[in-house]
Amino acid sequence: MAQSAFRPSYRVGIDLGTTNCVVSYLPVDQQTLSTPVLLSIPQVMADGSVQDFTHLPSAIYLLANDEMGKFEPVLPWRHQDKERIVGVGALALGQRRAGQLVQSAKSWLSHRQVDRRSAILPWGSDVAKKLSPLESSQILLSHIKQSWNHHFPDSPLENQSIALTLPASFDEEARSLTLEAARLAGLNDLYLLEEPQAACYHYINNNERLAALTDKKMLLVVDIGGGTSDFSLVAIKASKNSMKGAAISLKRVAVGEHLLLGGDNLDQALAFQLDPKKISALSASRLAALVQQTRLAKESLLSEDAPESLSITVLGGGSRLIGGSQKFNVSRDTLLEQIQTGFFPLVEADCPVQKNDYAMHTLGLPYESDPAFTRHLAAFLHQNTSDIMATTGSKMPDAVLFNGGLFNSSILKARLLEQLNAWSKDSILVCTADEPNDAVAKGAVMYLSALAGESTRIESGVAHSLYLKVGDDQFVGILPKGTLKGEHITLEQDFFVMLGQQVQFPLYRSDDHIECVVGDVRDSNGLHYISNLATELDSSQDSEELPVTLSVQMTEVGVLQVLLNGKNGLDKWQLDFSTESNETKESDTSAGTLHSNMGQAEEHLTQCFSAVGQKQKPDLVKSLKQDLDQWLGGREYWNLATSRRLVDKLLSLKSGRMKSAQHERQWLQLIGYCLRPGFGAADDLARVQQVINVTKAGTQFDTAPVWGQYWTLYRRIAGGLTVEQQQDLFKQFSQYYSPTGQRSREKVKALVTKSSDDLIRLVGALESLPSDDKVTAMDWLMKRLSKSSEPDTAWWTIGRMASRHLLSGHQENRIEEKVLFSALDFALKEDWKKRKQAGLAAVLMSQVSLDESNELKGYRKKVANKLKKDKCPVQWLERLESQIEINSDELNALLGESLPIGLRL
Repeated sequence: MAQSAFRPSYRVGIDLGTTNCVVSYLPVDQQTLSTPVLLSIPQVMADGSVQDFTHLPSAIYLLANDEMGKFEPVLPWRHQDKERIVGVGALALGQRRAGQLVQSAKSWLSHRQVDRRSAILPWGSDVAKKLSPLESSQILLSHIKQSWNHHFPDSPLENQSIALTLPASFDEEARSLTLEAARLAGLNDLYLLEEPQAACYHYINNNERLAALTDKKMLLVVDIGGGTSDFSLVAIKASKNSMKGAAISLKRVAVGEHLLLGGDNLDQALAFQLDPKKISALSASRLAALVQQTRLAKESLLSEDAPESLSITVLGGGSRLIGGSQKFNVSRDTLLEQIQTGFFPLVEADCPVQKNDYAMHTLGLPYESDPAFTRHLAAFLHQNTSDIMATTGSKMPDAVLFNGGLFNSSILKARLLEQLNAWSKDSILVCTADEPNDAVAKGAVMYLSALAGESTRIESGVAHSLYLKVGDDQFVGILPKGTLKGEHITLEQDFFVMLGQQVQFPLYRSDDHIECVVGDVRDSNGLHYISNLATELDSSQDSEELPVTLSVQMTEVGVLQVLLNGKNGLDKWQLDFSTESNETKESDTSAGTLHSNMGQAEEHLTQCFSAVGQKQKPDLVKSLKQDLDQWLGGREYWNLATSRRLVDKLLSLKSGRMKSAQHERQWLQLIGYCLRPGFGAADDLARVQQVINVTKAGTQFDTAPVWGQYWTLYRRIAGGLTVEQQQDLFKQFSQYYSPTGQRSREKVKALVTKSSDDLIRLVGALESLPSDDKVTAMDWLMKRLSKSSEPDTAWWTIGRMASRHLLSGHQENRIEEKVLFSALDFALKEDWKKRKQAGLAAVLMSQVSLDESNELKGYRKKVANKLKKDKCPVQWLERLESQIEINSDELNALLGESLPIGLRL
């Protein structure tokens, strides 16, 4: 942390929350105050007046063109933003025009699948001027800074000692972006502090509460706010040098995964009580506005003297998916049932997190697919059993601290405590912290006091071990879990850096059970991609490479810093991860970022495939392909993240495909295109299973175009199907093309509408079929090809089934060579000028392969001669002689699509 030129007068804690921001402070030379005070923050209201509140809703309202001039926010400071309103008034105005409201900036800042510097918020809105997650965070912090400077003009915030809080589970990229947002707001000198630690600091700022921990060994911190859940473990030990008279020391020993699961999810569940079909058809912005109302309803229904039900008014919106204003009742009993069965079910201590269809993408954010807080907590405790056992001698912590807005409800706190006590042999001490909404901001101030040596400090180090990629499946350990802030680590071995060209430095973290030894090199097993820095290193010397040593630290501020020191004694580089715009992603670990217009594309799909949208715009399906291409660019450029996100949206709108044959055809076509090849992205196994569940009964409309897309869908995702699933498809093919099927008038007649060519192509993609089934299918198809009237589609299928290089890479699934020879003889008799697919099939069946026989080599010569004679494409001849499959890394290198690794051993 850079030293300020001014001596700070105040210690300031800023809780930059998903739902609300809170600021607290304490004079550095406090004589009378021992508890931090909350800052009063002026905010423009919906009627244009200004009021002060001690919380700032993390909401930004973008004034529409017709509001400019008529509604001019007048705050008590100069240089105001005339185009935006922040806070309480923003929420109220957003009820009327939801498409103008930006919320949950903090969650977006940690969303790795979007470009956080791109103007994408409000998600799904067609508003002209949008904000990036980074700029949104900067605007919130700027409002806080101006509020402070209004109250303390002689002690501007930029000159104070500041601790800015963030989730403990934020990775290095999200931390750096948070720090950058603060710097853009003019706050250069500050510390980053984890929210669960801040809650701890607030709790122990009291001798009595501190003393209550003296006979305990481990504190579990459960911090559940509006948008995220954070779990941490803090070891408690006896200490002779502790402050404030309590003989203990505290050390944070474990941090959970980043969970996008919080109070917002309960609010959304409550919204879906109203009318699931209509709610699911709401645009992202209208749903966000509705969730604001259900949040207030939830808080009321979970209070001490709660009513049995409440009435909610849903205002008409620009999309008019829900027309004029409508009133709905929400029931307390239904909410409690949702909580007990969905969000806080009582589960076994070893119960794993479940993959299901819960995850709501309607608001744009990738919420957890399992909504059960208790299962996520069980998984966290299970992963850290060894640390807990080593500290407590049992499998459970002996104290728990609840923090976050969710625990304003005694019902939710009691439910989670019931679960913890069910897992523990002994009763767990509940550390009752007052002010769950304000504890983080106040605790951040006490952290600054601890840094000054005035109170007990919680020792904490790096949350997870960190690695740098230095070669193909080579990763070097640079920072072990638990390394203290400010501690410099120098790696003993020398490395080489590439100079004068763009290179990348991919950063990874490991699972906590993996022991990280500094300088040791390991493979990718148990490692997870975090971030990437692409840069060009300039040197004072004229060479392509330079030997360097590596030193690393987690700075006192709380961000990773990697120093490269040239062995020439002249050059030195400092790598700060993700503090500058970086378009390059690790090709083998990242699916890329979602297209910046993905929100609008999702809204378009909602209008096309939701029942309410179909009533309003029944012909929208006719232009769907062109509309999506307009939003997202040509389909050939859609990356994995964009494609799979469209699949998730289409699956959530599955019932809408039943509207017409055109709707079903378009739905099947899009699903197949976006899910190909059925594997390669996280959760593809679950996606493929969902597709099978939805379509196993066949098509709704018995027409050739619909059946064509049905078979094409399965051909495209065949790589993600199990052997059994591929055999089920083969049985469907057999119904029509087996000798029995061909003798059935009914089956032959049915083929007219079953898109027979596409069904035949499908079989060629079923590479995992047993060899007997493949040989049987080839026999049936060759008998058909003996007729001149048969199209040569079947040759494409035979070539795929008998190929010596299977696309799946599972070469053990190839059929035996001896089966090929009769098929090759037949193909060589064909006229390849008229039946081109026969030539291609011959190439695939005779291309160079391992352990091939001399007989197959002889056939290859015959095929090569015929390719030249029949003037077939040159690429076929090249494929025939090629001994290797080009993998994605080689393809990227050939096309120049990926950067070289910047560091090597």
